[in-house]
Amino acid sequence: MFVGRNAEINELKNMLTTTKMEAALIYGRRRVGKTAIINEAIKGYSGTIVHYECKKVSLESNLQMLSTLLVNQLGLANISFKDFNSFFEFVFALSETRQFVLIIDEFSFLLEKDFAIESYLASAIDLHKEKSLLKLIISGSYVGLMQKMIEYHSHCYGRFNHIFIIRPFDYYQAANFYPNYSDEDKLIAYSVFGGLPYFNSLIDSSLPIEENIKKLIVKPDSILETELNQMILEETSRIANFNDAINLIARGKLKQSDLIACLKNYDKSDPKYLLNKMQAMDIIEKYTPINDKNNKKQTFFRFKDNFFAFYYRYIGLSPYSTMRINPDYFYKRFIEQDFKTSYLSHKFEDISREFLLRINFLGKIEPPIMDIGTYFYNDRKNKINREFDVVTLDEKGYISYECKFSDKNINNKIINEEINQTKNLNLTFYKLGFIAKKGFEKDVDAKKYNCFTLADFYKE
Repeated sequence: MFVGRNAEINELKNMLTTTKMEAALIYGRRRVGKTAIINEAIKGYSGTIVHYECKKVSLESNLQMLSTLLVNQLGLANISFKDFNSFFEFVFALSETRQFVLIIDEFSFLLEKDFAIESYLASAIDLHKEKSLLKLIISGSYVGLMQKMIEYHSHCYGRFNHIFIIRPFDYYQAANFYPNYSDEDKLIAYSVFGGLPYFNSLIDSSLPIEENIKKLIVKPDSILETELNQMILEETSRIANFNDAINLIARGKLKQSDLIACLKNYDKSDPKYLLNKMQAMDIIEKYTPINDKNNKKQTFFRFKDNFFAFYYRYIGLSPYSTMRINPDYFYKRFIEQDFKTSYLSHKFEDISREFLLRINFLGKIEPPIMDIGTYFYNDRKNKINREFDVVTLDEKGYISYECKFSDKNINNKIINEEINQTKNLNLTFYKLGFIAKKGFEKDVDAKKYNCFTLADFYKE
């Protein structure tokens, strides 16, 4: 089942209809759906398509396989190339007399072997761009290398007409994979499996969400545990101490200064480079107080990817993770209680931020939100510290949202407690908001506050 990505697909489809050379660069982490987007975009295309997926073999082997495919698809006489420079020169020269689509998937495998390949590509584009009819689509999963291709100092800078950074789905888009689930189960599914299309495609919505968690994650050597371990192994081979950073964050080492200090103890580690790359992959995110953006002492990291957050909270660091324990027992003994009482409450706050960003994008909240994040209150004199997890900033000031993942409705008692807290601390919130899993009692004045429920999350 293919879900979403309509804007990217339509742009690629339109690109294929022009009568000039067009080049597109598509990149994003593994399993985010890059190849699926390309395949959807070329459906129905009547011209010739040369679609090659690079392998983790030598440059010479990739060049030979790509050349063979090109010859066969275009009906050419056998030809061999000494290197990728001569290959690109031939392809672009040929494209001056005939139009075809060249797709090179996992191009980053080539760049890992020799980054000079991007200079060969840039030279061919520059030499033939005025006459070429080629439609070129390049994709890759090694985010760092692919980003280098479009940086200012790169040979390929400015050579791509279309650039797509493919990110995991948000909570609303991911719900399309399990439309028959209740709103609560949709939220639970996203809180566990995150936004990668491949992960979500494995969910069997005819089963309760708990059964999917057990089958796809908790079961020893499950498909998603294997997938995660493979990804970490690959990234660790590319970026020093990738796995160490994951484990430090999983163990609660979240403050930027502490995390960097720990990573510096490892050989060959450039902590800032490592953390930047992990952010680019949407695995972690950096955050500072919305009310104190420049405070380096209050800069933290956390998992942005929900699957990482769930896995390392309950399985990755568990002393029982290597034991062949029955998944039903493991879930009930080590996951169920904390998952319901703590994990989901925190994820409800995270997803509430996504919800507010979504309705803000759609123009459904006034005044429009300029920023969203965590608000820190620190009264050193009285030794009072408070953290407000969902706070927005607009032209009028700050709005603080209290999020309640409870089966009980929010009533005026809860609202008054929040009002009193803000008054006692002399906080600068000009308005309060409330986001309830269930709903609100009739005595709550919905016009006075920004009030939303879980049902609002999934409205069109």
